[in-house]
Amino acid sequence: MAETPRVGLIANLDKPGARSLLQTLISAFEARNIGVIIESASVGLLKDPSPDLDVRDLEDLAADSDLLVVLGGDGTLLGVVGRLGERVKPVAAINVGTLGFLTCATAEEYETLVDAIANGAYDVSPRTIIEARLQHGSDSQEQVVHALNEITVVRGATSCVVHVETRVDGTFVNHYTGDGIIVATPTGSTAYSLSAGGPILEPGCGVFVMTPICPHALANRAIVFSDDREIELLVPSQRDHLLLTADGRPVQELTEPSRLKIRRAAAELPLVVLPDGSFYKVLRRKLGWFGSSILNNNELPDGED
Repeated sequence: MAETPRVGLIANLDKPGARSLLQTLISAFEARNIGVIIESASVGLLKDPSPDLDVRDLEDLAADSDLLVVLGGDGTLLGVVGRLGERVKPVAAINVGTLGFLTCATAEEYETLVDAIANGAYDVSPRTIIEARLQHGSDSQEQVVHALNEITVVRGATSCVVHVETRVDGTFVNHYTGDGIIVATPTGSTAYSLSAGGPILEPGCGVFVMTPICPHALANRAIVFSDDREIELLVPSQRDHLLLTADGRPVQELTEPSRLKIRRAAAELPLVVLPDGSFYKVLRRKLGWFGSSILNNNELPDGED
C-alpha cells in the first residue's frame, strides 16, 4: 500500500447521519493529506460539493483507491462486495446505526479510524468470497454471482416445498426437502445460517457450511465442508418457482430446472479491523453473551460485570 493511501468513500444514501458523516470524513482525510475519491451516487448527499472533488462510479473508484471506507452497516458493505466481486479492495465499514459484525467503527469513532488509516495502524482480516455459477434452464450462458455471507435457494412468494439435490465434487450428498438451503462462508455463519440452526465459524477457518432451512427430515443437519470443494445445488422441475439470493439480494427466480456450482472465489475480501476489534468481542456483544471470565477478571469486556 502507498505511504499516503488514497481512500474511496461510499455512503448508504438511506442511512440517517450519512450526509454529515460523509462531509466530516472528507475534511478529516484531507486534513491528513490523504486523497479521497467519492462514489458518484454518494456525492448527492453533499449539500455543496466542491468542484475539485474526485467523483467516480464504484468500479473506477475501487480500481484507483488503496482502501474503501463504507458508511452504512453490514448490508451496505455486502452490497459493495457483491457489486465488485473479485475486484474488491480492503474495506473499512463505519456503522451508522447499531453494532455490526463487519463494521470496525461507529460514526462517533470516525477519528480513531481515520488516524488508524493515516498511520497504517490497522489489521486486515481476510474473508472468503463465494463464487456461484448458475445455469438456468436451457440457457447455455452461466450467470456468475459473488457473495460474502451466503448463497441461498429458497421458496418464492408461495408456501411451496423446496426440493434441492446436493453434490460435493460430483458426489451425491443428499436430497433436501423444506424451505430451502444455505451455503455460507465463515463470515456468513453468524447471519442467515445461524438463524437456521447452523454453527458459528471462526473467520479464516477455510470451510463452507451448508445449512437446510426448516428441513422436513429431522436427520437433515448442517454440514461443514472444506472450501476447496465445489458444491452443486441441483434444482429439479417443481410446482412453484424458487428464488436464488446472494447475501439477501434477489438474483434469479428459478422457473426452470437449474444447476448452481459454488466454490471459493480466487480473491478474498481484506476486511479492515482496528487492533481491539476481536471477533469474539463482537460476538459476545452482538449475541448478548455477558458471562464473565472465571479465571481472569481482566479479560472482562468494557462495561461488563
